[in-house]
Amino acid sequence: MINQMVVTFVLGILIIPAIVINGEFSDTHDAKIDLLLKKLNKPAVKSIKSPYGGIIDCVHMKNHPIYDHPLFKNHTIQMKPSGDHDKWNNDTLNIDDESIVTQLWTINGKCPQNTIPIRRTTREDILRAESIESYGKKYPNNIPRRKPANSTNEIHEYATLRVNGIFRGAEAVINVWKPYVQMPREFSLAQMWLVAGPPSNLNTIEFGWQVYPGRYGDDNARFFVYWTADGYRSGCYNLDCPGFVPVNQAYVLGEPIGHVSTLGGSPDRELVVET
Repeated sequence: MINQMVVTFVLGILIIPAIVINGEFSDTHDAKIDLLLKKLNKPAVKSIKSPYGGIIDCVHMKNHPIYDHPLFKNHTIQMKPSGDHDKWNNDTLNIDDESIVTQLWTINGKCPQNTIPIRRTTREDILRAESIESYGKKYPNNIPRRKPANSTNEIHEYATLRVNGIFRGAEAVINVWKPYVQMPREFSLAQMWLVAGPPSNLNTIEFGWQVYPGRYGDDNARFFVYWTADGYRSGCYNLDCPGFVPVNQAYVLGEPIGHVSTLGGSPDRELVVET
């Protein structure tokens, strides 16, 4: 009887510290998530409920995420591109306005002047990432690398149309689909990919649509931007890192596209990409 009491008492001593340590870890983890949410979600002039369940915050331009970047503290945001961009329009591409993709959040309201719509980041968004530090970034094995033509160890499967030259801008029309994605960390996308620099120091701006359950928690086709500034060793989606400057009030990065193409169905929906 005495031996049994001693064993029980010893086990109790061992278990209590473990509970305290786990509690401290949980509190620290939650605090880091709260800090990241506060950094990502800027004060909103107005908030709009999306039909897909998310919240769209109308953020004043003075609180634009670009100002979190140390190199842009005194930057003046340019609302319209300079140069010959004004001559680019839908007539140039012969696009039917009815086929251009839309987002459904606008049926519940629009953002006021001098604000931009930003999808509010949630705790669930961050918890889906591999870690707090990796939130908003590609997994290392999802970053495409150039490999020999006879290589069989290829993670990405893709088809590309490549144009080389010196450009002041680019535009494309991309059909929007909703492909089946089997695993959470898999994704499918169609995008325009602007590449600059030698292979050893490659940087890109990528824009289009993607189906990515591991990031967004569902299989909806969503607008996205992915960009790099460090030789493609890492990079960021949408506004998860300061450095990308959206100014358009009609579209929200990371928000689902309202209508997509279907085989044998209505005319294809098209995403017009300009940069």
